[in-house]
Amino acid sequence: MRLEAIEEYGRLVIGPASTIKYIGRLVVCFLIGALGLVTLILGADGFVALCAVAVIAIFGIWFPVLTVKRNRRNYHLELTPEAVELIQVTPDGEDTVHHATWSVVDSVTTARFGNRPEAPLYPVLNVESASGSGRRTKRRAFLSPEVYGEKFVLDQPLEVTTWELLDLITAAHQRFKQKPEASDQ
Repeated sequence: MRLEAIEEYGRLVIGPASTIKYIGRLVVCFLIGALGLVTLILGADGFVALCAVAVIAIFGIWFPVLTVKRNRRNYHLELTPEAVELIQVTPDGEDTVHHATWSVVDSVTTARFGNRPEAPLYPVLNVESASGSGRRTKRRAFLSPEVYGEKFVLDQPLEVTTWELLDLITAAHQRFKQKPEASDQ
């Protein structure tokens, strides 16, 4: 249905995630931090007190600060029949983080940060060349100087889930990638 919207209207804008998720994360972090504070108030000493201070510092201060910083970054993804573009809205205006035409997108895959199997997967677009302020270094072949191109990871909080976004971008890539023209014989 979203692909038909792209073809019918010329573009589809996927907005930022709702603030309810961030408020929920902040509340949970503060509650866990408060648990550490309650442990100290009840008279914990030694190693337990040290763990309670660590819980207060991590869940009561550090995670909420990171959550608020991440919520200030307002992203939206624009899909058109010609290109995919990730835009960050700042107080100074809009900044194009990534822009690539469908013709240069090699593949759509997933990536996870860290080596843990429980780490979340994010959609990744592997492109020959892209533009924007968030360009990554070029991907190279393993043990070879051959350059494959660039990639960008869509790990920004958007209003669709990661799996919906992956399915949408994969389907858009298949539909909008320019087919090579058949040579006349």
